[in-house]
Amino acid sequence: MKFWSVLGRVLTLAALVVGAIGCNPTSGSQSRLEDDPDFVRGKSRLARKNIDGAVLSFREALANNPGNAAAHFELGLIFYEPSNEKNNYVSACYHFQRHLELQRDSRHAGNIEGFIRACKKEIAKDIAMAPIPPSEINAIHSLRTQLAKVSSENSHLKSQVQAMRGRLQQAGKVPEVAVAAGGSPPSVKPSNPRTPPRPNYGSRSSQTRTHTLKPGESLYSISRQYGVPFAVLKAANSRLMRNSRDLKPGVTVYIPPKRTP
Repeated sequence: MKFWSVLGRVLTLAALVVGAIGCNPTSGSQSRLEDDPDFVRGKSRLARKNIDGAVLSFREALANNPGNAAAHFELGLIFYEPSNEKNNYVSACYHFQRHLELQRDSRHAGNIEGFIRACKKEIAKDIAMAPIPPSEINAIHSLRTQLAKVSSENSHLKSQVQAMRGRLQQAGKVPEVAVAAGGSPPSVKPSNPRTPPRPNYGSRSSQTRTHTLKPGESLYSISRQYGVPFAVLKAANSRLMRNSRDLKPGVTVYIPPKRTP
């Protein structure tokens, strides 16, 4: 009888050990992702307020392993911070969503969902200045998210190409042409150095027109009225973009000249 009692205790203890090991199957893999040298370098640069260097390191970590959920989370926080010069709500929304897709049991899931909602609200503020139907707003948001994804993947590809070049240089084999691998083509000087200067939309020259904002008008409707890209109009009126409450009837809006071929 005593034998069966001892055996039962041993089996119970073994079950508890197995359960403890299986409680968090992703903790080990997550710690390995955070031990990535580029990820560690990014955290160190972030602690020293080197935002550009931190972004570069986290993107290199993603280039080494696109499934690094921790790197996506850190990039999301960097792009989400309003006081950060790298603030970009579209990129923040993309990286937060990728983090949740890669790590569904993330301990930050509750906070990230709130961050994503806040990002979408900020993106909507940029779009909702014009009377655009909700369906078009959703379509624009989807396109901008896809653009952020493509831009991020392009950065990963460039990091991979740079890493490959570094390994080739260490081996004493430097490729002459790296265009096929995603590198930049060699620069070629034009035969005619007298190329016409490109227009500067950001400056207010003597040819810049003005428009007095009327009730019901927005920057989006004005851009369509004058045939000027919305982004160019925003750049020429950065003062109004910093405070949307200034967009009221009677305000002067600068209209940059159209691009000439």
